[in-house]
Amino acid sequence: MAQKKQDGVPEGMKAVYPGKRGEYPAEIETYKTTPQGLRILLRPVKLTDEPLLKEFFDSLSDESLYKRFISARRDMPHERLEEFIVIDYTQAMVILAVITYNGNERVIGVAQYGMDENHLTAEVAIVVLDEYQHHGIGTELLSYVTYLARKQGLLGFTAEVLVDNLTMLKLFEEMGFDIQKRPSEGVYDMKLMFKEEKKT
Repeated sequence: MAQKKQDGVPEGMKAVYPGKRGEYPAEIETYKTTPQGLRILLRPVKLTDEPLLKEFFDSLSDESLYKRFISARRDMPHERLEEFIVIDYTQAMVILAVITYNGNERVIGVAQYGMDENHLTAEVAIVVLDEYQHHGIGTELLSYVTYLARKQGLLGFTAEVLVDNLTMLKLFEEMGFDIQKRPSEGVYDMKLMFKEEKKT
């Protein structure tokens, strides 16, 4: 007999662990060192990060912006930045890769995901400042949001990636997901399911 479903999730199966929607989850801040020796702070976004994020997006090349948003738009008005800083941490996550530069914080990478509780997945996206690309930042961001998503009970990610965005495609492949991809008008619609973690 099939389990009853509530909001698309089988009865008795918890979609996500409970959390406090508006409370900054300071406990998930962590420091990482890339293979190139760059020390970065990975932390959730805060409401006060709007100026840092505006500077970050304004510093991206047209190519990096297009690959991230699949759009040629360059403007990042307040309303658009709000989508990154006003979030429910129990349903979405935005992780910043931060360094200290001249005594101030500087965002050099951003990873985000938004949950689809009905399928126990989340749509993921990552972008790194041009001068810090190919320095292991994307790997650290994807590895960390994968850890957080697993912790919340999710089974995998979905993503839209340009077919010529070879760097992002390689990053997903190297992370060891079970990957399905379907091409559609120059974009891959991807499913990136987590593999079972090996028990030691």
